[in-house]
Amino acid sequence: MRFSRRRRSRDGSAAAVPSGAGNDEAAFENRLIDAAVRVLASSPQASVEDIARRTHTDPREWRVRFPTREDLIERAVMRGAHRIARGAFLEDGTPAEQVALLVGRLWDDQEPVAPFITMGVRTHLRIPVEEALAPARALFADAVARGAADGTLRADVSPRAVAWLIEQSMMDCLEALARGLMEGEDGRVFAIRQALATAGLSWMDAAAVTAAVERRLS
Repeated sequence: MRFSRRRRSRDGSAAAVPSGAGNDEAAFENRLIDAAVRVLASSPQASVEDIARRTHTDPREWRVRFPTREDLIERAVMRGAHRIARGAFLEDGTPAEQVALLVGRLWDDQEPVAPFITMGVRTHLRIPVEEALAPARALFADAVARGAADGTLRADVSPRAVAWLIEQSMMDCLEALARGLMEGEDGRVFAIRQALATAGLSWMDAAAVTAAVERRLS
């Protein structure tokens, strides 16, 4: 994994260096963040210098954009949260199936970087992340409201509260995965069942819905 860009020579003139991102600073920075997320997902304690070494980049490139490791983590976590919110949508199906499918899609997106995600959202970033995820949470609330109306999902708590609880259950499952507590468990299946139970299904009904949507997810 190598990155390069235009650098200044010792006399101050610009020296052209091939770069996959060309002269587009935003694209180049996004490539750096992508690389950092991959490194931190497998090595959560990696320093900025470790990331630079493993990506064959100049540490100074990182320090200019991310003065501290915490700055890098914050930028990456918030970028990921906004991306999730933009890409979330409800598919065809019953309200319970819609909840299950959305959880499944989000899980597939986040499972590879579970250690990194939990490292960020269990800090001061929790509230900003929740705010960024509001569009996805609104989709959960919409499905829950329709399920409550037809009697298939719980109606004892507001749909917005249930949607928030579903989001938290996903975070808990990602943390369990990151901490190695899901040994022998299928993480996606577990996360979907937990979300459906939170939405009011019995464990047997949750298992049945999960089995049905797993065929679509696969």
